[in-house]
Amino acid sequence: MTRFVLLSTQRSGSTWVVDMLNSHPRVVAYTELFIHGAATRTKWAGERDLDFWQVAIRQPGAPRGRLGRTRLLWRYLGQVYRERPGVDAVGFKLMYSQLRVARPLVPALVLKRPRIVHLVRRNALDLVLSKETGAARGALHAKAGEDVRAVTVRLPTEDLLERLAAHEQEVEQARARFRRLRLPYLEVGYEDLVRDQGAGFTAIFAFLGVPPSGELSSSLQKLNPTSHEQLIENYGEVSALLAGTRFEPLLH
Repeated sequence: MTRFVLLSTQRSGSTWVVDMLNSHPRVVAYTELFIHGAATRTKWAGERDLDFWQVAIRQPGAPRGRLGRTRLLWRYLGQVYRERPGVDAVGFKLMYSQLRVARPLVPALVLKRPRIVHLVRRNALDLVLSKETGAARGALHAKAGEDVRAVTVRLPTEDLLERLAAHEQEVEQARARFRRLRLPYLEVGYEDLVRDQGAGFTAIFAFLGVPPSGELSSSLQKLNPTSHEQLIENYGEVSALLAGTRFEPLLH
């Protein structure tokens, strides 16, 4: 059985990717097991048979010292990656920020030797817009058939270039860090997956040693239109700000 981690950052399409992976009958993909502040069991994806890590360490009798926590983490990952009949690959979603919350996690992963699927949203402007529209809408995801309120947002231009650059830097730091660990590594562009789901997910399944499936599906619906002019109230200001910079091609 293949162990894997879906490495990404918020608003990069990772919930949709996990949903698609779980529609394969021989794959189990958990959501963000190491999310900070979680108070219940997993909801969005995968089997709902595990507490979040932050819940597990608050259970009565859970060890408090560093060594005890490290042992608990090892057992926890053993539960995540346990063998299941008829399942060829098991993994979970891990955000960059969660590496700082569970500090022993990286050494434990090196020993567990999972395959790293690094999901990257290359259009940093789309990522910023996803965050802003999610805040304006009061919802980050929606199931198919649910009503979705159309929103527009005004992007503050005083720090927009810094936000775009920060995303690029965050991606590059994660890329360099996990390549140094010499774990099996596959980088996948979110935009490429959306453009050609068949080829994109076939490549992921091949990397995981799972036979392809022709009936992948997701319960989620897309929330935002593709045109930035429909989303950005101050589109002219943003366009002028990005003109002549390396971020100008991000506008569409």
